[in-house]
Amino acid sequence: MVLAPAECSFSAMHSLIDTGGEALKKTAENSDSGSKFVSRIDYTSLVEKYRRDGNLSAAYDLLQSLQDKNIWLLVPVFKNLLAAAGEKKDTKLSCRAFKMMLVQAGTPLSSDCYLNLARAFINADDCVHLLSLLKEVSESSLPCRLIVVNRTILAFAESRQVDKVLKIVEKMREWECKPDVITYNSVLDILGRAGLVNEMLRLLSSMKEDCDVSLNIITYNTVLNGMRKACRFDMCLVLYEEMVQCGIEPDLLSYTAVIDSLGRSGNTKEALRLFDEMKQREIRPSVYVYRALIDCLKKTGEFNRALQLSDELKNTSALDLAGPQDFKRHLRR
Repeated sequence: MVLAPAECSFSAMHSLIDTGGEALKKTAENSDSGSKFVSRIDYTSLVEKYRRDGNLSAAYDLLQSLQDKNIWLLVPVFKNLLAAAGEKKDTKLSCRAFKMMLVQAGTPLSSDCYLNLARAFINADDCVHLLSLLKEVSESSLPCRLIVVNRTILAFAESRQVDKVLKIVEKMREWECKPDVITYNSVLDILGRAGLVNEMLRLLSSMKEDCDVSLNIITYNTVLNGMRKACRFDMCLVLYEEMVQCGIEPDLLSYTAVIDSLGRSGNTKEALRLFDEMKQREIRPSVYVYRALIDCLKKTGEFNRALQLSDELKNTSALDLAGPQDFKRHLRR
């Protein structure tokens, strides 16, 4: 695979890779295959030596100089450099190494590559290099460009860099590669886990204003769950009713969040109505829903109804109750 000059555009680099196979073939034909193979091993050893010695700039410069010789080293060499740059919190070098890997692969990288990129920015206040990298990805010809940006967002979320996630989403609206519903849902989940419910509501409003994005069941479930965890029970019912009005049918997670919220806010009548509706639609309730309702009924003095539900739970087969696997997101898509 032919390597383009480091300072050329992302699209140009990708184009050279696509068209450079013949040039590389001619180079190989005019060289002794054995010495060519040994040369690649020598280069790899030298890059790895620089990396082990902590001289990451020299390692990167050597990789860059190999571009003039149309020589690409194996992926692990680049991965090792990216990991080392992440450990040293070298944001500029991390972005450059990530870019080189992405151009070489032409497809989304493994999750550890994204996490190593994010690791470099953990203590950084400035994310200019990151935004520049993602903007270039967004404007490139890579077919997987939105996947790359979305996976970068997830990596920064996993490393608890919520501020940078929000900056990326804000900038994405200005780029050619716009955020989609997967992007928004991922960020909503991040905000919910961080307890930033006001930010969740603001982002939800932005989604509604974006004519290219259609809210789905995952959108509402994520926000409902975030509101429930933050004890914003009033918003749970509002969001639930809004979801139903939009023609989105509630599922196990929707019912669980809103029934729990209604019960804890003392609105047991509405909670029981939704509980009955849930069963009529043949959506199996979980033990958690039963116990939450029973506790709420006891607190409001409705002991007879609480006893009825308790007996119903005892007589319900485990097969008729929702289990942990039913709450997994990938099974509901």
